[in-house]
Amino acid sequence: MRSGREPARFLKLEITMLGPIFILVGAAMFAIWLFLRKKAKATGQWPSTRGRVVASDVYRHPDTENGPGSEDVRVAYDYEVAGATLRGNRVSLSGSGSGTTKAKLARYQPGTEVDVFYDPQKPASAVLERKLPGNLVLFPIVGTVFFIVGAAITLSGI
Repeated sequence: MRSGREPARFLKLEITMLGPIFILVGAAMFAIWLFLRKKAKATGQWPSTRGRVVASDVYRHPDTENGPGSEDVRVAYDYEVAGATLRGNRVSLSGSGSGTTKAKLARYQPGTEVDVFYDPQKPASAVLERKLPGNLVLFPIVGTVFFIVGAAITLSGI
């Protein structure tokens, strides 16, 4: 025979499991931000060369069940390092760079000359923008909130 207390015990078990999950999510968000920040700092030491945008367009990510899709600017550019012509497609370390879709598309029109920053160890790894987009500052903030909430749930023993 079942007692009326079982559902409450299972609920407590589920809430208790949320603590470590929140801690892990918070730590992961903070670690991703640190990794990207370190990479962005390294790009500050990368040499630059002139390049030329050969193609740019707007890619529309499909709608999902959670809402409308998003837009992203795709850019292809040619640049030369040590006599070899290379083609890059990364605007920044985090993807398509900073600014609105319209601004990025205007900035990277085909035929436009651009500064290309490349990794001297792997010249095929290149970006057009060295800094991280401003919205990545949310990663450590939200990560810290997740971590604190997770620690509170874990320590309170709810």
